[in-house]
Amino acid sequence: MASSWKKRLISQSDLMTLHEKLKEKGKKIVFTAGSWDLLHVGHCRYFEEAKKHGDVLVVGVSSNEAIRRVKGQNKPILDEKIRAEMLTYLRSIEFVTILPEPSCQPTLGLLRPDVYITVKEDWTDNYKESKEYKTVVKYGGEVKVVDRQSTALSTTKIVQRAIGGELGSIFKDFMELRKDPLKEK
Repeated sequence: MASSWKKRLISQSDLMTLHEKLKEKGKKIVFTAGSWDLLHVGHCRYFEEAKKHGDVLVVGVSSNEAIRRVKGQNKPILDEKIRAEMLTYLRSIEFVTILPEPSCQPTLGLLRPDVYITVKEDWTDNYKESKEYKTVVKYGGEVKVVDRQSTALSTTKIVQRAIGGELGSIFKDFMELRKDPLKEK
């Protein structure tokens, strides 16, 4: 039982073979990538939306090291293997691969998905200038930018809420003291 999810975890070195096997079956491959730390409903909706663009959804999970290089030493919260395994249990995702680099461009070059899905963010305004976009269109693939599937939720907001609530209860006595300057009675 424990190893059944591992059949859906594809190493970077097996991505070209996966592409060939899926193409032999006439399947349209969709790929997306992210950290997927503290999975929430916005992520799940996003995977469902991505899956609509093809037959097989392959999801890239940023490695611990790749996340640290981009987001700092306090991230990720969950280990790459935990995040990857968690995704294999979602019905919309057929395969998962761990991304060694902050960019998924090397993975796109190996897997050559028909459709690469990315989420609309401030930094995606110029996505046609990205090496990911250029890689996908060079081999004839398509890049689609989809809206966030939950504007109210993010991993950062969840962590802030959890820590903020706990800190609020710990520091409430101290906060009372901050209301007015200290003075003698």
